Amino acid sequence: MKAQNNSEVMIPPKIKYDGPITIATGSSCKSKNWKNKNILYSELVRKLSNTTRTPETYAEYKKLPKSERDRIKDVGGFVGGTLKGGRRKKENVANRTLLTLDLDYVTCDVWSSIELLWDFAVVMYSTHNHAPDNQRLRLVIPLSRPVLPDEYQAIARMIADDLGIEQFDDTTYEPSRLMFWPSTSSDGDYVFKVQDLKWLNPDDVLSRYTFGWQDVSYWPQSSREKPKILSDIKKQEDPLEKKGIIGAFCRTYTITEAIAEFLSDVYIPGADATRYTYAEGSTTGGVVVYDDKFSYSHHGTDPASNILCNAFDLVRIHKFGHLDEEAKENTPANRLPSFTNMVKFADNNPKVKETLGMESMKKSQEDFDKVEDLDEDKDISWTQELTRTKGEIDKTVKNFRIIIENEPLLKGKIALDEFSLRYKVLGKLPWDKEYRKERDWTDTDDSGLREFIETYYTSAPKNKYDDAISLAFKNSSFHPVRDYFGSLKWDKINRIETLLIDYFGAADTEYTRFVMKKWLVASVVRIYNPGSKFDYVPILCGPPGIGKSTFFKKLARDIWYTDSLKKFDDDKFAMEIMSGKLIIEFGELSNMKKADVETVKAFITRTEFNARLAYDRRATRRLIQSIYCGTTNEKEFLKDKTGNRRFWPVDVYKGKHNKDVFTDLDKEVGQIWAEAIELYKKGYQIHPTEEEEKLAEEQQNSHMELDELEQLLEDRLKWDTPKEEWGAYTFTEIVSGLNLSERLKFHAKQNLKTILAKRGVEQKRKSNKRYYSIPPITMLNNIKEFSAVIENGDSVQPSDIKKP
Repeated sequence: MKAQNNSEVMIPPKIKYDGPITIATGSSCKSKNWKNKNILYSELVRKLSNTTRTPETYAEYKKLPKSERDRIKDVGGFVGGTLKGGRRKKENVANRTLLTLDLDYVTCDVWSSIELLWDFAVVMYSTHNHAPDNQRLRLVIPLSRPVLPDEYQAIARMIADDLGIEQFDDTTYEPSRLMFWPSTSSDGDYVFKVQDLKWLNPDDVLSRYTFGWQDVSYWPQSSREKPKILSDIKKQEDPLEKKGIIGAFCRTYTITEAIAEFLSDVYIPGADATRYTYAEGSTTGGVVVYDDKFSYSHHGTDPASNILCNAFDLVRIHKFGHLDEEAKENTPANRLPSFTNMVKFADNNPKVKETLGMESMKKSQEDFDKVEDLDEDKDISWTQELTRTKGEIDKTVKNFRIIIENEPLLKGKIALDEFSLRYKVLGKLPWDKEYRKERDWTDTDDSGLREFIETYYTSAPKNKYDDAISLAFKNSSFHPVRDYFGSLKWDKINRIETLLIDYFGAADTEYTRFVMKKWLVASVVRIYNPGSKFDYVPILCGPPGIGKSTFFKKLARDIWYTDSLKKFDDDKFAMEIMSGKLIIEFGELSNMKKADVETVKAFITRTEFNARLAYDRRATRRLIQSIYCGTTNEKEFLKDKTGNRRFWPVDVYKGKHNKDVFTDLDKEVGQIWAEAIELYKKGYQIHPTEEEEKLAEEQQNSHMELDELEQLLEDRLKWDTPKEEWGAYTFTEIVSGLNLSERLKFHAKQNLKTILAKRGVEQKRKSNKRYYSIPPITMLNNIKEFSAVIENGDSVQPSDIKKP
């Protein structure tokens, strides 16, 4: 139903005691633009004497929803005073020229009581809800002078008390309270009365307060007010139990603490801890604190007046309440500008962050039986670094990293091993059933960590979690070899130069002494400067069982040693095998094919790898931190004169040592490395001098494998024979013609093709036979009969072969 402007015209009485008053009018209770007007009191009386009739009946009106009833009765209204800025807000009331009071609990003949008790001017009119058996009345009382908002409340309550304060609406004393212009249902009863006497003197009323009107505690109250506040408190959720940012703020700040921290310029402490005074008001002690969880202000000009506030709302109203002036009508409370700004304010408050962080940590510790006094023993300042929105941790890489690095159940228990370039677990994690020793991080750990963060902090999107864990591991990295080296202190006893002499009976030569010295110092160099150039490999040559491999293994303290590197042309394989290894042994070089040896030579000169490991998202450049060594049971193991400079062979022996690899070396390993570190610090040159290279070359030559086959081919094939006289021979025919031993036959099978290629002889194929065109072989008496396939396909008999 729509209200119609159907005013019922009544003839108002002529007003004897007239004068100017100021009121503010608005077209609706929701109006945001109230106009201050200076009018005669008689004009207001005339306006109030006429009601607007609305089309619905009273019975129909009472059945309507409250929202619809509110719409119908909203025919505009007035505030009995001046408003600043045209906004009807508590703090915008400049003064009041009229008392306006609502009687909602009428128990007597109100007008008769007024005529009997009051000797000042009064207008009484009925509201839209009024009925003879359910009276709803309004009083308008002109004041002889404008009063301040705080004076207004004291005056209004005392006047109401004269008539019986229990009959009045408990909120009617608000200075910003509006009164609707009269409106009545089509069949409703409209009541209008006027008492035309002198205007009420405010000072007469204020003087009736024996101990001063400024003390709010002496103001009259209905029996409903305090119980209502207490009832409202019971209905409210305990602020300390609230979830999210509101609860966190209230758990961080009590009402008293919030006032001291944020509103010390707004409220002045009162006579006791439960009372405060609004600093800009005229009254005292009008703010009452309940259990330090709620406040209720009776100060008329206080923006929080007549609002039951927890600490969050009290600060919100005073710091950001003004932002709501431009908010759209019916904006939900949690979307008001004041609320969103208060949430941001609380999100960024260091103490609130600590509260939220400490609560998360306590919950996790309780669940994992690790309860500690976090307030005293644990640093929770890191929680201030977490960014939040509405109290919830933002799902950012930075936040996840901060949690991983600082949460007590995680801190110091995960790290990147910069030597192995692997993620390591260094302590018992919440999802571990047990922890025995340092181990690699696994997929299960990723799952456990994500679940932990999600349970106690916030859910972690995988991409951001991956970035955060990568940064967290990197930020808490360690290098076990550097740590070990850093723990050593040299005893000033030289051991390195004579290591091979003492443990293997090697010849005491300048060469033997510099081999170990340069190699060990080079190892230190690569630990402190990964990727440093060093192309040399010491090779221990000697009988089995004397501890050659054990020697290198013990130098690497077992855990940093491997002899499992078998492929040298696969970066990914090499990176995975060499990960976390200080010493890489090439075992039994004499058994390697020549092609493999060539690959090893190229491998030795590398300083980095490039490959994507299983746990990486992209190919990574890995600088080499390892160093190489070799062992062989054969003296003659070098197969090619080219490239041998990379190998430093040293002959070692059984029974000639004065120290035992198996029983003595462990005790000296630390001092051996300590000496190498000292040499490194002094700038010892790891690359050989020209003279040292000559000494190495002598040893390399003495360990060359003699290629008898190549020599035989040189001696027994007449290479100066004209090519037109050469014949075609299969592999079998050549081997038979040369009368090779079984050992050389095996060698020929592996190397004949390569040796002949040096002479420009390539293997050819015809009629499914492979052959070589070579000069005649001398001394072919052992070949009784054979058929040589030549390029033109003719069959050649032994008698056709020309002998020298």
